[in-house]
Parts: sequence; C-alpha cells; structure tokens
Amino acid sequence: MAFPFKRILNPIDFDDNSMAAVELAAKLARQNDGTAFLLHVVPLPVQLDHMPVYVDIYREQEALAKEKLQAVTREHLQGVKFEILVQGGDPAGMILGIERRLAIDAIVMATHGRQGFSRVFLGSIAEVVLREASCPVLTVHHWQSDRNLVGRWMTSNISGVAPEEMLSAAQTRMRQSGLHCVPVLHEGKLVGLLNDHDLYRFSHDLDQTEVGTALSQELITVTPETTIHDAARLLRERKVDALAVVQNGALVGMILAVDLLDALVRANFD
Repeated sequence: MAFPFKRILNPIDFDDNSMAAVELAAKLARQNDGTAFLLHVVPLPVQLDHMPVYVDIYREQEALAKEKLQAVTREHLQGVKFEILVQGGDPAGMILGIERRLAIDAIVMATHGRQGFSRVFLGSIAEVVLREASCPVLTVHHWQSDRNLVGRWMTSNISGVAPEEMLSAAQTRMRQSGLHCVPVLHEGKLVGLLNDHDLYRFSHDLDQTEVGTALSQELITVTPETTIHDAARLLRERKVDALAVVQNGALVGMILAVDLLDALVRANFD
C-alpha cells in the first residue's frame, strides 16, 4: 500500500450513490496522477458450469455492464487514467480478491443502495470489505433521492383549526381542503389531528362539540426528511390515517395513507 494513492478500486452499481463514489475516486486519481479501476460485479446464483442457462444471462449482464461503465467513464473520468472490470460472483469476495491481485492502494465504495441488487450494499458487502480489506476503504454514505422522502409527497399549506372551535367549523375546513383530517393548533403549536372518524362520532352534535374534546387519533409526527417507507411503517404500526409533518417544531404539511400508496406505486413504475 502506498500513499499518495495511485491505484484506486471503485466498485459501483450505477445508482446515484455509486456515482458519488465514482466522483470521489476520480478526484483521488486526479490528485495523485493515479488510475481508477471501475468494477461492477454481476452476482451469480449458481456456478456457471452447473447451470448453463445462467451463462447466457451472465453474458448479457456483462455486456450491458461494460456499456454502462464506458458511459460512466465518459461522464465522470475525463482526464483520469482508468480500467473497467466486470466480474461474476460474490461481490464482497470479488472486491477483496481484485484488491489483492491488483495491489490496490485504496477502495472507494458506496455504503448504501436503493433498489435492486444495490440494496446489498446497505450493509453486508461494505461491512465485509471494511473488515477484511488490506488497504484503506473510503465510503460514500447513503444519498437519498427527494422522491423517497415525505417532503416530496406531503400536502403543504394546511389550514388548521383551534381546539375551542366547533366541529362544524372543522368539518367545513376539511371539505374545503378535500382532506379527511385537519391539524389542530393551539397558539400556533400542533396538538393533534382531527379526522372524519371523530366527526362521525359526534355527527349529531357538531355545532355543540369543541374540537379539543373530540380528538381520538394519537398524534404522530414525521419530518420532510423521513423516508416514505418509514412513514408507511408508522401508519401501519400505529393504525392511524395520517401523519403530521413538522420541521423545527412547526407544522409544514400532512402525509396521508393515499399519498404513500401513490409514492410507492410510482416508485415501482417510474
């Protein structure tokens, strides 16, 4: 192992977080007049000689990976010496084997992925490489796309009601907004969410019942930076219809179950 780093191994999986790792590897190579080795590992479920059908699948994935790697080099490695590598097998073992075979000075890799095979970078691969590599390992932490965050899907500019207002006023506010719940604010501070189930329980006394006495849903809040998956998990675990979205103590929106379903469906089909 030498410093400055001259031979830099960069395992990538073509997602945004991997591209951030490519940029870091390119920066190190430029600074040290080094070479970046871009590696994509195609995971193989069985030994190639045991299941011939996987040979064709691997060759197709290998050809596609090489095309993608060439595109990455054109976009991110201008003026940088590089080599592209496509291997099939266990990703962690392949990374470590190439590190030793090519006398790599440093490994630059993403620690998290978002979809498909890149999910495995969430823990096991990065952890194995960090633990067993004989050279320094530089990690690029998870980059989360806005589309995966509550702030991308929440309903903003929500008008609230006060605890002392009557349910009839809250019902009007809900109809105007087209929502099935409305935030309850006391002196600007969020104290609860009133939903249409609460209105139904007092349907014969809407003009005589104050909002504050009708609240039944547990107040659970998230932030705009909460992932839609965590928000969906909260809705399911707490059996609530909506979550208030707060930032720096202030209400900035609401996220409903239908919002999260829309987000998850579009994430799978976009």
